[in-house]
Amino acid sequence: MPESYDVVIVGGGPGGYVAAIRATQLGLSTAIVERDALGGICLNRGCIPSKAMLRGAEILDTCRQATRFGVTCAAVEVSYAGLVRQRDESVDQLRTGVGNLLRNVQVIKGDARLRDSATVEVTGSGETSALTFKNLIIASGSRPSTPAIPGIESPGVIDSDGALRLESCPRRAVVVGAGAVGVEWAEIWRALGAEVMVLEIQPRLLPTADPEISRELGRSWNRKGITYRVGARIQGISPDGGGLRTQVLVENHEESLASDIVLLAAGRRPNVEGLNLEAAGVEANPGGIPTDDRMRTNVPNIYAVGDVTGQYLLAHAASHQGIVAAETIGGSGEPFDDRAVPSVVFTDPEIASVGWGETQARDAGLEVSVGRFPFAASPRAVAADQAVGFVKIIARQDTQEILGVHIIGQRAGEIIAEATLAIRLRATLHDLAHTIHAHPTFSEALMEAAWAALGTPIHVPSRSSSRSSAPGRAP
Repeated sequence: MPESYDVVIVGGGPGGYVAAIRATQLGLSTAIVERDALGGICLNRGCIPSKAMLRGAEILDTCRQATRFGVTCAAVEVSYAGLVRQRDESVDQLRTGVGNLLRNVQVIKGDARLRDSATVEVTGSGETSALTFKNLIIASGSRPSTPAIPGIESPGVIDSDGALRLESCPRRAVVVGAGAVGVEWAEIWRALGAEVMVLEIQPRLLPTADPEISRELGRSWNRKGITYRVGARIQGISPDGGGLRTQVLVENHEESLASDIVLLAAGRRPNVEGLNLEAAGVEANPGGIPTDDRMRTNVPNIYAVGDVTGQYLLAHAASHQGIVAAETIGGSGEPFDDRAVPSVVFTDPEIASVGWGETQARDAGLEVSVGRFPFAASPRAVAADQAVGFVKIIARQDTQEILGVHIIGQRAGEIIAEATLAIRLRATLHDLAHTIHAHPTFSEALMEAAWAALGTPIHVPSRSSSRSSAPGRAP
């Protein structure tokens, strides 16, 4: 007889395992089907290992800059093997932690395939078994997308998984795609001494970021010696001696780029194939599985969370969606609030954003107030010699409700949490400006940007704030 559960979850990544923890807390019998390691791409081959590598790059840069503080770091050397060892130890520790958290959840190794809207087949170790469920949560994640480029199968063309398998830092690297994955690997390799060229088909770096953020990142890269081309169309990749040659067209000018490797970082695609969704009547498309704000698919007892929905390719969004799904199944909770989903890119300086961009707000017909505060005017940033970047805040001009915050600067990934809470609670510029922030801290910049948006900046000239108007409606 098939085993039966209140909730079966397909996928043990950030969406799946968090959903399992919450479902178990609610008293629901729960099983996870995972064909690989618990923690998903984020823990094992994405967010966490890349952040460990970035930390190594940060330490190296700190040593290089130490003389500004009268500190001499003699004979600084980098052991790539040592960096990889620390990375892998961090991943192992966290993976073990996830396993411990799931001690009350039945974890089943194998590939899942739906038989109908109440049964999933699991194939593993050469055997197939069946699980019946009252509710199913699909958290099967995503994988790197493969652009249609001639020569893409050439040896040395890798994706982000391949980047983690490298045993040494390349001398020359071409990175295809200037999204989060591409720009982070560009920074890692450049810090370790590689020559890096980043190619982006869109007209700017980080195409989904605020244009001012993209420009500031470009200035940072100019200082670091990371080269890039935007509006770049790759014509082909071919072997060239012991390396690769990439042909690229930029504004009708053709370039030929030599490198040791080519990293494909041109986005991801949802893992919807192989699940036999049609057997349960679940609607899906190449962009993912559509859901409502309770993460329900078109089949009432089947839910989808995380990358497979195609909504947000962010681990923290997946985790929260997992909580929403589990609580909905348990008869409680709140819908997913898509107004307040932060994103962070771990470059140096960091980049973070939440809510609407200025263009998005104007396109909605809103009158907006915009405030900016540069870290060059932040006492903590100046004292730490980390005074690059700024905070930009967008608010409705009529109600002062905060609509979006965009940051490039040190600690941006931490500061954005306050901005996310402000948007979730529909806080106003007045609320933020009149919230006392500890001094001296990087987070003061958010308060200062709010004052600037109100037209009464404290520590910058009044020209740092701007108001723009367009007739419109509420969001």
